[in-house]
Amino acid sequence: MTTLRDLLPGYEPPTSSPPQDFAVYNTSVNSPSNGGRCCLWTVPAGITYAVFEMWSGGGSGSGGCCCMQGGGAGSGGYAVKGCNVVAGEQIRICAAGSGCCMPSNNGFDGYCTFVCSTGGGASTWESKVCGGLEPSITSRCNYFNGCYGCCSSCYCCGGRSSNVDFSVAGTQGSANPTQFCTGQGWQQTSDAPMMGGMRHGPGGCCGIGGANLFGNFPGGGGFTAQIYQGGCCCGGPGAGGAVYVVFY
Repeated sequence: MTTLRDLLPGYEPPTSSPPQDFAVYNTSVNSPSNGGRCCLWTVPAGITYAVFEMWSGGGSGSGGCCCMQGGGAGSGGYAVKGCNVVAGEQIRICAAGSGCCMPSNNGFDGYCTFVCSTGGGASTWESKVCGGLEPSITSRCNYFNGCYGCCSSCYCCGGRSSNVDFSVAGTQGSANPTQFCTGQGWQQTSDAPMMGGMRHGPGGCCGIGGANLFGNFPGGGGFTAQIYQGGCCCGGPGAGGAVYVVFY
């Protein structure tokens, strides 16, 4: 019986030495605006094939002030690129940074993750996964000018990829808004593909924001601040991305 592993390039049984691997990401996974992580990898002697698994950054949630609700941001995407490489070839690997703690009622799209060959191989190339989208429902007061509303969502929006062998787009967040805070309005966002599922955010009469609303690493979307008290809170940043490399 054929398995998914059989269909993905680069996972064939090794014929000589066992595969080697490493990961590229910023270790400050719970810090806003961590800047991501880039490196220039020179293919070692004896290596002829490499597989790159990529997760892009998640979108960041919106900020809000008293009596405002909002929706979760979209997750980053996932992609696999397998290719022949030659000893001495230089490949730049960049994992997306996290998003920002947004103080305004607008969110922030996540950053991209990419891998590109810059010289020494048969040709130059780039593979990229775009970041997750900002919330489709940003902070507003009680929604719909006082009318009751229903849950809404949009799927497969952010996290699209290019020049890859296999990919899964990110999932946009959503919200269940209510006219009054006692109606228990809530929001949801998602983890990146292959890393989890949908996440329910805060609801009810509470004020919450900032670090409590960070996206899950790697690539998870951040939550929007929900404020039913005085003051203002920032929306949570989307999580940064990562690249996992297997070579042999």
